[in-house]
Amino acid sequence: MTEAERELTKRWVDSWAKAAPELQKVRDADIRAADTAGSMKVFTGSATWAVKNRPAAAWSGLVEQQRLFAKAALAS
Repeated sequence: MTEAERELTKRWVDSWAKAAPELQKVRDADIRAADTAGSMKVFTGSATWAVKNRPAAAWSGLVEQQRLFAKAALAS
């Protein structure tokens, strides 16, 4: 890393360090303003719809995934 790159990186880190308190205030305000109960109702409704209207998959892909992992382990 050159001296110029090092200085640029330091400025980048310093900028984020200075911005952190303001960003935390925004995050805290967003959390306080969130309608958690309303969001849960929406999510629950869509999850319930999916369970009722979408049949369970006959195959999850887990067996195939494990086969590929075993093959990769042997190749290593």
